[in-house]
Amino acid sequence: MRAPGDLVVLLAQGHTDASAAARLRISARSVTDILRTLMDRVGVGNRFQLGLALGATRRVPLPPPSGEDG
Repeated sequence: MRAPGDLVVLLAQGHTDASAAARLRISARSVTDILRTLMDRVGVGNRFQLGLALGATRRVPLPPPSGEDG
């Protein structure tokens, strides 16, 4: 399997758990387990906080702007 960072990048790009799992050739359950492990390591309680923490530390590249106005 690829590094957990690959999963996080796919999710940051807008993939669902299912589509990210398919791209990485793992089960959706594995996606959940990887994210839970990352949340425990970082010390956060949910996926949103995980994204903020990883983005703030620049551990995951930010996705490019979508080009849409807010």
